[in-house]
Amino acid sequence: MIRKITNQAMPYAWGSRTLISEHLAIEATGQPMAEIWFGTHPSSMAKDSKDQSKTLLDLRDGQPLSFLLKILAADSPLSIQAHPNIEQAVEGFNRENQAGISLTAAHRNYKDAGHKPEMIVALSEFEALCGFRTEEYIRELLEDIQSYPAAEDLKAAAAHWHELLNESLRALFSHLLNSRANFGVLSVALAALADFDSRFELCMRLNAIYPGDPGVFIAMMMNHVHLQPGQALYLPAGNIHAYLSGLGVEIMAASDNVLRGGLTTKHIDVVELERVVQFDSFAVEFVKQTEIAAGLVEFQTEAQDFILYRVEPSGQRVLADLQLGEDAVILCTAGEVAVSNSLGERLVLQRGEAAFSSREARLTTFAGSGTAFVAIGKD
Repeated sequence: MIRKITNQAMPYAWGSRTLISEHLAIEATGQPMAEIWFGTHPSSMAKDSKDQSKTLLDLRDGQPLSFLLKILAADSPLSIQAHPNIEQAVEGFNRENQAGISLTAAHRNYKDAGHKPEMIVALSEFEALCGFRTEEYIRELLEDIQSYPAAEDLKAAAAHWHELLNESLRALFSHLLNSRANFGVLSVALAALADFDSRFELCMRLNAIYPGDPGVFIAMMMNHVHLQPGQALYLPAGNIHAYLSGLGVEIMAASDNVLRGGLTTKHIDVVELERVVQFDSFAVEFVKQTEIAAGLVEFQTEAQDFILYRVEPSGQRVLADLQLGEDAVILCTAGEVAVSNSLGERLVLQRGEAAFSSREARLTTFAGSGTAFVAIGKD
């Protein structure tokens, strides 16, 4: 079975009003269009394009997918956040259920019992924060703050932060998270340092959106990453990160568990976030992409819940008789891609369109001239 599927854009405030409509030809809504989900997660389930009374879960006879594929479009920063591993997710979900916390409560941390490793593939230039820098870098940064003609309050704070860092990165992180009530003056002073040091332009940008948020400095403790179209970043459980701007295809385990730590007005559970975050410094490496055949690339990650391919048929180059082996979600992001299978079914996807392909079709062929992402679960 091959069926086109569709969904509504999530109107989160950080979303772009233009990126999805301009790049993917999906009609603008007049609101921010932050994410479009193509999966079976109950928070936003994809539907059969021809019969929207049927969900993707119905097409799979009630069996949820192990992954969630999304279009993500950010005009302003998402929260600094991390996701639990599977043991933490199961324990946290059961604990909050036993405490009687509603799944829709604003202070609920665990919406399900799943972990959430994820990968973002840039469709435009994409900017992100990902993992902690080395303690040596952060220490030098704090020493630089003390040497600049900065506000005395900030210099004193930087000296204290230096002492905490000597104790541990975790101690500094915890202190910052618990300083929200008194961080307003400091975030303004950090933004002002952009006049002396271009690294602090990030503080200036973030303070303009989230004044007084400790995330204004936590962001400086994190790797600042710029992805070019086609490059991908994999984020394992416990990795602290934040997407800042850009359009991408995101794939993750089918969970909606998010623990936030800054750049947000939403609930922050400091204790739970500290329990989940990995405090080792993180060496940023883009995901390795292996060309399996001309026009067919696999993104190589350690994820146990999904595999993502990029297929790029072009004119005479037809990707024929691929053995996907599992149910798949196919998303066309450029041009036009025709999908056919060994059951004699065929449909054409234009950019911005998605389809579900069931595992009964053992062989799948891609033709046309365009780009599509093919996500496969590991059920």
